[in-house]
This record gives sequence, structure tokens and C-alpha cells, in this order.
Amino acid sequence: MASADSDLTQFKTLARNWQALGDTDPMFGVLSDPTKHGGGWAIDEFYETGRAHVAKLLRILDEAGVTFARGDCLDFGCGAGRLTIPLAASFGQTVGVDVARSMIGSAARHVPNGVRCDFVVNRDPDLRRFPTGSFDFVHSCLVLQHIPPGIALRYVGEFLRICRPGGLAVFQVPAETRSEAVISAMHALPAEGYDAGIVIRNAPATLEAGARHTLDLALTNRSPVAWRHDIPAGRHICIANHWLHEDGTTALADDGRAYLPKTVAPGETVSVELQVQAPDAPGAYLVDVDLVQERVCWFAERGSQTARAPIIVKPAQVVMAPPVPSAPPRRPSLFQRLRRRVRGGTPTFEMHVIPRASIEETVRANGGEVLHAIDDNAAGERWLSYTYVCRKGTGS
Repeated sequence: MASADSDLTQFKTLARNWQALGDTDPMFGVLSDPTKHGGGWAIDEFYETGRAHVAKLLRILDEAGVTFARGDCLDFGCGAGRLTIPLAASFGQTVGVDVARSMIGSAARHVPNGVRCDFVVNRDPDLRRFPTGSFDFVHSCLVLQHIPPGIALRYVGEFLRICRPGGLAVFQVPAETRSEAVISAMHALPAEGYDAGIVIRNAPATLEAGARHTLDLALTNRSPVAWRHDIPAGRHICIANHWLHEDGTTALADDGRAYLPKTVAPGETVSVELQVQAPDAPGAYLVDVDLVQERVCWFAERGSQTARAPIIVKPAQVVMAPPVPSAPPRRPSLFQRLRRRVRGGTPTFEMHVIPRASIEETVRANGGEVLHAIDDNAAGERWLSYTYVCRKGTGS
């Protein structure tokens, strides 16, 4: 367990990072979809994810029979207000709190007219600014996982303190890290799913050494299992190839890669283009095409047949081209360099886990009870994450 001083140092670094992201890319900082980096979030799309999250949360609580007053709500780690704004539709008054002034500024700019919510900056590793028993509902999602565990547990205690007796604290935090083997087992196809038919339609008789060529392939799913094109956690299915010597031994493993163009149903045939690159050494080769489920197995390892075609690799013709001067690397602006120097570089966020037993112990110690621990998959495939629904005792 890290020391209290170490936790506080990490917390201050975290605060600077949130501030930097709030200045440059607040929506990505809140919801870090890699495809949305650099201002890629459309405003309506971003806030729609928040409305969907809140609607699902309230539906789960209702279906579980969890009742609560709809008076005052706190959204902890509110960022740009993605969840605060839709929460405000269900409560008399909602407050969003965040460590970064820049995030608070972004949230305040996007509050629709008539929505009853306020935003406040809190840079303390606690919630002392809020009196005991201030809120009926305290909420946090995708926040505690980035905070050092010692301080995160302190915040959990604070959630219960500022709840009114009988109020709810609902927060998300990962409980453990999943191993690569566990993730692979979660997404591996069943044994009978690794059965493919592959036809190479345009194998060239010759290629120059190092030359590229696009193979036109007919790919048939001969298994009884659909091949999803969107399997998460890097366990997607690809079409790929090796280069073999004439005797079948490996000359060059793992050459080209191409994704499935769509989910392929059992018995369905799809066309796929795969770019391959000839070996550098001239000679007689076989191009060997197979499917691979990344980080799980090659289909041939489970008995599927590959497709092979003989190709003669000829010496490459050497053409001397005049040297082209390369452009100098683009340097950050003076403002960017100064800001990075002050804030400690490019923002990064560590992931932390807190065992479920530690959460439950902290909740009990602060006068609460864990009603539900919902496996939410909120932190991604690599973490077992729970949303904890906690009730503060009426005698607290």
C-alpha cells in the first residue's frame, strides 16, 4: 500500500492533468474513446452518452427496488457535466464537483436553459466544503479508478458522511485486474468455431523481393458460430499470412493483416483484400493464408485448412532516386511548451483497483451498507469493475 504522502503527490499530479485536459480536450478527458482524441467528440453525441448512462442507472435501481429521495444530488468528478446534466432532470438540485477549474468551466458552458445544477471546484482530497448530511444521492463514475486507493477510500467515507440518513451513495470502482489469459478465455470462439474455407483468387506467379501485392480472397465461415468483426479487448479475428519455403517450413511469419469486413454468419462467404509483402531474399516460396483470433490462436492450430499458392520471388530492380530532404519535426508552440513545463508534461492517468472487501469495510465503517455490487464492465475488459449501491443508515 502506498504511503499517504505518495498518494497525495499522485493526487496533485492528477489534478494538474485534469486541468490540462480541461484546457485542451475536456470531452476526451472525461470519456477517452481513442477515436475521439483531439476534439473528436460531437457535443450532442457526448452528452447523449451521459443521458443513456443515467437512464440505465435509474432503471437498474428501480428494477432492484432501491428507493431514494429526489431532493439534492452530488455528482463527484463531474468533468464536463456529462452525467451531472442528465442527473439534474431527476433531482430538485444537483451539484457537480471536480478538481479541475477548466473542466468546471466546460460543464457550465453546456448547461441547457432551465436545468437546475451548479458546478464547484474542489481541489482537496476530501469533501470538507460540504456539510454532513447535505445530499440525498451521491454519484460517481469513471473517477475513483484514477485516484490513488488511499484517497479514493477517503472519498468513499466522505460520500457516506455527506449523505442524509437513508440516502444513497452510488459509485463505480474496479475491484481487480483481469489477466490476459482470463480475457482471452472470455472472448475465445468455441472449439468448433475455428473452421474456415479460404480461396486465393489472384495469386501472382512472381513478385520482386520486398514487393507488395494485394490478394483477393474468398473467405467462407464453415463453422456453426458467427465470426464477430467487433470482438473487444484486442481479440478480433483477422485474415493474415505467412511465407513458407517449398518444403513447408516457415520463411517469414506474420506478414499481412486484414480485419473482417463485417460479422460473418455460419455458411456465409465474404470477399477480403489482404496486402502481402514478398520476402527480401529471392527464391521459391509459398504464400500461406490463414485466420487468426488475436491473442488466442491461429485457426490452423485448431485444425482449419489454410490456403497456399506458389510464388517465385525475383531479385528487385534497384532504382536510385535523388535524396529528398525531410521536413523538420513539428515543434509544440511556445505556449504548449510552457504549459507542459508547468504541469509536468503530457497528461496521463493511472488505473487503480480497490478490492471489493475494502470498499465494503469502508462503507460499513462510515455508517453505510452495500445493497448491491453491480458488475458494470465500466473500466473495460482488463478490469472487473463494480457499481456499488450503498445506503446510509437512518441512525447515522
